Amino acid sequence: MMLAKSNSEQRFPRVLIVDDDDAIMRAVSRVLDTDESIQIVGQTTHAQAALAMAETVKPDVVLMDIHMHGLDPFLACLQIARVTNGHTKVLFYTGFPKDNYLDRCLAVGAAGIVSKHSESLRNLAFAIRHVAAGNTYFSPELDKRLTQREDGLPVSRLATLTEREVGVLRELALGRTQSEIADALDISERTVNKTVGDLKTKIDVQTINQMLIFAVNEGLVHPELIFVERPDQT
Repeated sequence: MMLAKSNSEQRFPRVLIVDDDDAIMRAVSRVLDTDESIQIVGQTTHAQAALAMAETVKPDVVLMDIHMHGLDPFLACLQIARVTNGHTKVLFYTGFPKDNYLDRCLAVGAAGIVSKHSESLRNLAFAIRHVAAGNTYFSPELDKRLTQREDGLPVSRLATLTEREVGVLRELALGRTQSEIADALDISERTVNKTVGDLKTKIDVQTINQMLIFAVNEGLVHPELIFVERPDQT
């Protein structure tokens, strides 16, 4: 699912880089600075500092890591849009791609998310130019997790889960059998079995353990509740 919109390309976007890992920040800055179509106008290791710099420098794009201490990056995104009157676009950059981040990104009006693991720095430069031109960009591994609601708005796989599906996930994390889950949730075993199948399809996994890893990564259950997969639960 592509969210990008066609717009004329803007040359030489001015970019502010924000990452609390100083080594990564400097490496990314150094590589992007060699790209003649991008101008690095600042770098910092804190979202709060990025907000102050954005208000002063008004870059076209803020490339911002998601995992940082201090000011929440998603809140910073909203505030950056406010202090720059919507001029500055925020493109998130993360080594921990999650569905939850996709929904938060969309909620605050960010321009997209680039995965540190699956994208080369060359592709990162393309993403920056793309969002500077007024488009959105999500790395392919994240883009394929997006779907559309009935009203046409994009959401992640996580946002499509029903209350029952989340409940079944949590019960599975406690190591309960489908019979025990049926009793706990006051539904039939047939409904539990169908719900498990629906979950596997929705979040694109094959086994119960993969399903639970997804649940832990998205904050639906605690990691200490993960159990060893039983032979009959695949």
